[in-house]
Amino acid sequence: MGVKLIDLTQAELEARRPAMAAWYAHDVALSFGVDPQVALEQTVQELSTSLADGVDTEGQLFWKAVDDGDEIGLLWISMPGIVFPDMAWISEIEVDEGRRGRGYGRQMIAAGEADLLARDVHRIGLHVFGHNTDARRLYLRLGYRILSQVRARPIDPELQLDGELTLVPMTQDGYEDRLHALAAEDPFALVRDPGATTADALRAAARNAPDGVTTEGTLLLAAEVDGDEVGWLWLALPNPGRPTTGLIAYLGVDPEHRRRGHGRRMIAAAEAELARYGVPRIGLTVPGRAEALAFADTLDMTLISEQMVKDL
Repeated sequence: MGVKLIDLTQAELEARRPAMAAWYAHDVALSFGVDPQVALEQTVQELSTSLADGVDTEGQLFWKAVDDGDEIGLLWISMPGIVFPDMAWISEIEVDEGRRGRGYGRQMIAAGEADLLARDVHRIGLHVFGHNTDARRLYLRLGYRILSQVRARPIDPELQLDGELTLVPMTQDGYEDRLHALAAEDPFALVRDPGATTADALRAAARNAPDGVTTEGTLLLAAEVDGDEVGWLWLALPNPGRPTTGLIAYLGVDPEHRRRGHGRRMIAAAEAELARYGVPRIGLTVPGRAEALAFADTLDMTLISEQMVKDL
């Protein structure tokens, strides 16, 4: 008969909530090095906050998927304005164990997309952990494209730099000049939202670096070669959500200095900087653009997580 989506009741949500928290916490611990118990506590708290009114929480859609009267899984979609301003988001999709491998995931997503179209929603996104290769392949087959990724690798404490490029702390004026130029030219780089505006990008930067170059846990660094600035990067030190990973949140090589190996040198220099802080792993955010993904493929980094998007 095919999959049908039926509104989830509060009792059904509460029955599924412990497993939802456990699944997500397990993947967070596996992917980002968070202590499993801490990851579980954080996930339970996040669910409690984001679903204050359970199935009646504004902007949240909960369904159980049913095939010929048998319940086969859960689909939770957040409407635009919850995760991204102009995009719905698959917050959870789970095919029950014993029901997998039968095409139910594909049918559930198709049914959810049809419901969104009926509500005049024309863009949807999702997150998938890098180790979930089956899900990633499914989403690609269904027409989802990569929005952004996080890749990571261990830092070699014996890393040797070639000395051609150095990273130096940015001045506040230098940072603001770079920030405003980036926000105007490429707001997506700061927001990871296809519909992002310059104002959105500036607000995101203000949230993530409220004190500019003196923001605790943030290193804003200019890349120099022979005294000339060739680019800059935004380096975030580990935090409770990724306690073992320092993250390159943004890396930019100026157009006139590209294709000279400076991007790779900047990453190596960032690794050396993190090693001085005793950080064991470096991560890199990768926008879902062909050239950025191709560059990341050369870096011997493992895919940790991925955001994907589809126009309906």
